[in-house]
Amino acid sequence: MELKMIGIILMLELVVVSWAYQQCNIICDDHVPTPTVGNPIRGKAGPKGQKGASAEACECPPLANLRAEMTRMRTELTNKVSELEEKVRFSWTVKLVPGANEIASRCGLLQNVDTITDDAFTASSVHSSGYYAHYGRLNGERGHGWTVLSVDRNVNQWIQVDLGQDTKITGIVTQGSRINSDRTTSYILLYRTADTDNFLPVVEESGNSVVFAANTVQGSIVGYQLPYPISARWWRINPRTWNSYPTLRFDLYTC
Repeated sequence: MELKMIGIILMLELVVVSWAYQQCNIICDDHVPTPTVGNPIRGKAGPKGQKGASAEACECPPLANLRAEMTRMRTELTNKVSELEEKVRFSWTVKLVPGANEIASRCGLLQNVDTITDDAFTASSVHSSGYYAHYGRLNGERGHGWTVLSVDRNVNQWIQVDLGQDTKITGIVTQGSRINSDRTTSYILLYRTADTDNFLPVVEESGNSVVFAANTVQGSIVGYQLPYPISARWWRINPRTWNSYPTLRFDLYTC
């Protein structure tokens, strides 16, 4: 329905532009002829002793202008169609993704230590040297994954990554500890763009934060397609429930 309305509006704009061009030509042809040799257009006479206004030929915008406007509207319609197709593809639905590990290996961002360096990862709390924030990379073999101090096992903790610039993310993949059954079983995902100071949660169409069901089974890798693509620089995971400790390894993907 939205796509149909956009098409109708742009077609109406085109009709109006064409009509205006035609009317201009009619007015010029009928009322204000173009000056020719031996038949100049006289300007309006001025007061006695003063120069009158100069004459101006009636000129309509070149046809090229109309073509340019049509091209602009066609481009605008194409862009709108692309936006709507993307909305339809995601449709505000959080989708469990089969083959999440394969997707993350193909278009994940965080497993490449040369692209996203260790200092890009930070956390609200760190349990010990085996659980640094940068050990929170999906499939990471250094350390055990990220987790918090024993006294910090509450819903206010987080791990985040700085991608360096706003980057469009379409999904997330998580897993638990590399060495034991500690794992996060649900979480909220937040993001912050390069030009803002506040984190915003990924939300459902209702406006409520999406609570992602995560790794309920030890050793599992669970991925989700976001309800809509989001372009942001900082990404933060806030564990809500967990098994023993809110331990995490994760990746963000772009395909």
